[in-house]
Amino acid sequence: MDNQRYLTVNALTKYIKRKFDADPHLQGVYIKGEISNFKKHSSGHMYFTLKDEKARILSVMFSSAARSMKFNPENGMKVLVRGDISVY
Repeated sequence: MDNQRYLTVNALTKYIKRKFDADPHLQGVYIKGEISNFKKHSSGHMYFTLKDEKARILSVMFSSAARSMKFNPENGMKVLVRGDISVY
């Protein structure tokens, strides 16, 4: 096994993040979907899955954005969201 061919998880994540962050088509993306697996962390961050009948996206709303929410997200709620697609 040639270890030089393998990337670390950190190296791969950094590479993908640079690609995503440089792509203007992945900034300010409008998405409609259903909330599932919703969890609000004590930090104020919100973690959830956005899904439709064919796909799902793991999502985070950071506390700075969550503070301006005018409703309380819940599992099963159909939503229209806007955000940047990234990796962390």
